[in-house]
Amino acid sequence: MRNIKIKALQYQVKFGDFQGNLNKVRAQFEHAKLEETDVVVLPEMWTSGYDLENIAEHACHDLEPALSFIAELAQQYDVNIVAGSVANIKEDPDKVYNTAFVVDREGTLVYEYSKVHLVPMLDEPRYLAAGDSKVETFMLDGSRCGMVICYDLRFPELFRDLALKGASIIFVPAEWPMARRKHWETLLSARAIENQCYIIGVNTYGDIGGQIFAGRSLMADPWGEVISEAKGQAEAVVSGRIDSQEVARIRQAVPIFESRRRDMYHCL
Repeated sequence: MRNIKIKALQYQVKFGDFQGNLNKVRAQFEHAKLEETDVVVLPEMWTSGYDLENIAEHACHDLEPALSFIAELAQQYDVNIVAGSVANIKEDPDKVYNTAFVVDREGTLVYEYSKVHLVPMLDEPRYLAAGDSKVETFMLDGSRCGMVICYDLRFPELFRDLALKGASIIFVPAEWPMARRKHWETLLSARAIENQCYIIGVNTYGDIGGQIFAGRSLMADPWGEVISEAKGQAEAVVSGRIDSQEVARIRQAVPIFESRRRDMYHCL
């Protein structure tokens, strides 16, 4: 394992404009100064925003064409890309999922995950299908990683599952609203502390389709300390270097996983 330099791109997703959003991502890559960067992270629903009433029209099919677009960028810039999430249709044409995916430097798909917890406050269950696959880990440049999506942040079980599977970095692409901004900041740090891993949260910002999103993308270390953050309602590149060995050191110094008493937990 080695240190990994991560850049999370905070920008304003265009509401219901698929091609405009692809153009926006390409422009973000052109201006992000990606030399010596290992991983680039995008927000949730970056191809369409929460245009749920028209979500089937914006949906990819088995991740295409978003996957090919991201694979091309990964090869061009020699970076791994945690490609946020997109509206996605799989086998059943009547079901649209909120699916995140990851490609490596060669443009190869290494992982995909469909959001399992749908947001009642944004009426997601009316328009989207919940994922039915459990979270798994994946490898990027020798580090074991995990990923959840936005509202999943409220469910510590997912993070503990990933941590127990060895994840040292967990990515959280989101479109998190301004009304619950404090929850976003607090929960990202809490998940880092309780799982002794790095948490990378990347959000969009501003008024998108009548909903105000919070921005405040950030990276938290295994102590829950914020090592990099976007402070305002503006475009930002949140950068940080991840030391996977630090995760091992902290887990040894404060051995919470060994201290667990599973026999004493009713829910387990």
